[in-house]
Amino acid sequence: MPQGLTGAPAPFQRLMEKTVRDMNLIEVLVYLDDIIVFGKTLEEHEQRLEKVLKRLHEEGLKLSLEKCQFCLPSVTYLGHVVSAEGVSTDPRKLEAVASWPRPRNVTELRSFLGFCSYYRRFIGGFAKIAQPLNKLLQKEDAGEGPKASDRSSLAPGPRKARESIQEEWTNQCESAFMKLKESLTQAPVLAYADPHKPYEFHVDASREGLGGVLYQEYGGLLRPVAYVSRSLTPSEKNYPTHKLEFLALKWAVVDKLKDYLYGAEFVIKTDNNPLTYVLTTAKLDATVHRWLAALSGFRFSLKYRPGVNNRDADALLRRPYTTEW
Repeated sequence: MPQGLTGAPAPFQRLMEKTVRDMNLIEVLVYLDDIIVFGKTLEEHEQRLEKVLKRLHEEGLKLSLEKCQFCLPSVTYLGHVVSAEGVSTDPRKLEAVASWPRPRNVTELRSFLGFCSYYRRFIGGFAKIAQPLNKLLQKEDAGEGPKASDRSSLAPGPRKARESIQEEWTNQCESAFMKLKESLTQAPVLAYADPHKPYEFHVDASREGLGGVLYQEYGGLLRPVAYVSRSLTPSEKNYPTHKLEFLALKWAVVDKLKDYLYGAEFVIKTDNNPLTYVLTTAKLDATVHRWLAALSGFRFSLKYRPGVNNRDADALLRRPYTTEW
């Protein structure tokens, strides 16, 4: 297949998935020309590796020995370190974060937020932390930046950095910028999701956003599997507290964590006691009834957890910002 073709990645990915067939996602992970074979023991790993090599040979696909690594306890894959302990961020990728300079314009800010967003599953309350920085982008997108006619006139020439944001850079922006850098460099190791173990999801909502943490128990301790969060739309900010909490539950379970939770039994813990009665009350509006319908395919129970014990999810939304430089 010629390199550089716009449509080349999709058929190549299909070819690789066809090659490994029933092994995909069970014994091997495939992303274009990156193949990772895993196993619980060395013997199991060698058996799976032999199967993969045979199938590649049958399809006439060749490997570059210089780019291959075999029988490693951990491997760097797509910007992540995969090991027996779980999935963590790649330290080499994060070296640049510690020394990342303050963004001077919209282009540099988009670059920083784009990098951080790739690792947002490791950052609790990402949407809340990044809110001041996203507001700078919203101002530019709303038309306070260069007009469309001005941009089109620049199209034939080289790309120019978007207008400066230094005058709009506030204490809150600086705090958010530093907090994202700190969160990335101290990101936790996420546990592997085990479909045979029950899940526990801690959810919370506030006027500043939605957030939650998905856990599973390992060795008597709850380990995070994934963090989820997002900001609110203007209309959602007008929701009453109980509806906002239920929105967080529906959004997290149906829209973000469906691949983990569909078909599994899990417990949802919330610090909003009225939410625990939402499944049995009849006084619900049409919107909430639609959310209940979307949740009807999931098997879960709701339990009340006082706010003093719900600090993990609650802190994702109510983390204070310093006003000092």
